[in-house]
Amino acid sequence: MSKPFPLQILLDLAREGSDAAAVQLGVVNGHDREMQQRLRLLLEYRGEYTARLARVAQAGMHSVDWRNFREFIDKIDAAIEQQRELVATARCQVETGQRHWHTQQRRLKSFDTLSQRHRSAERKSEARQEQKEQDDFALKGFLSRRMMMG
Repeated sequence: MSKPFPLQILLDLAREGSDAAAVQLGVVNGHDREMQQRLRLLLEYRGEYTARLARVAQAGMHSVDWRNFREFIDKIDAAIEQQRELVATARCQVETGQRHWHTQQRRLKSFDTLSQRHRSAERKSEARQEQKEQDDFALKGFLSRRMMMG
């Protein structure tokens, strides 16, 4: 009977750590996509609003309306800048998550390699034991036949 892998608990923990890191990476990737989508929407909205301003300005507009439009564009620009910062933060979180996941994967692979080596050594040991038992059986059979003959 083969011996259990002595580091099985660590292998199981490494597998759980890798799975948890993968889940967390999925979460931060989703957050990153959401932040980028919000930025795209703000940029599109600014573009549409700027085009609208250009159309209205061609028809002529009062200075109060012009100032209101300009203030609104400034607010959109501030929102865009804030969203760019959120995108940068989300990107950093993704990079950190990727590094953590890769670290967990390397750890899991190391323990898995040790486990495979352990199983291989156990199979070799069992094969040697089986061969020894077969040799012993054959030797006993040979000796018993010889004793009967001789």
